[in-house]
Amino acid sequence: MRQIIIATIFLSVLWSCNSSTKKEKSTESDKATEQTNSDFEIYISTLDQIKLPLETNPLGKLPEISKNFDKNKFEKYKHTWASQPLGIYYQDEKTVGIIDCSIGDWGHVPFLITYDLKGNKIDSTGFYDKSGQDMGYKAIEYVTFNTGRRITVIDTVKRWDFNEDETDIIEGSMKMTTGKVEYRVLDNGQILKK
Repeated sequence: MRQIIIATIFLSVLWSCNSSTKKEKSTESDKATEQTNSDFEIYISTLDQIKLPLETNPLGKLPEISKNFDKNKFEKYKHTWASQPLGIYYQDEKTVGIIDCSIGDWGHVPFLITYDLKGNKIDSTGFYDKSGQDMGYKAIEYVTFNTGRRITVIDTVKRWDFNEDETDIIEGSMKMTTGKVEYRVLDNGQILKK
């Protein structure tokens, strides 16, 4: 009988130690999750809200916003190839949209990234699909970030015909087109191109 009591006590102590170890591991996991959440909250707290409407184009200069951003957290949450954040485009109770800047051919290029409030990326997009210059081609896009999570892109594209041996453009052959594309950020953070 005494051996059964000792064995029961021994097993109870082992079970109790095992339960507290599981609780400690669970608590450590919760702390890591809280740290990730607070990292993103800290990061967005260092970004400034962008005044809307914001109008930009590849030849223009983007305003200097969010000068005091957290550089370490920017590295963690930035858009691929981004060199600096511009600021917060919008924020609601579920998602946040941040505009990051990358270096393009003519200057800074804006990218919109949407996240949930825990810092998980939902969607991202750039807006300069046509802008650029080459022999016989010149295009520029004008982007307006509007209120209501609407983005408008208006483009002007010029094309010239080439001479017979394709070494130069033919003067007077320019054809110009214009276009308009609209984007909308949905309630779930997805970016929809219309």
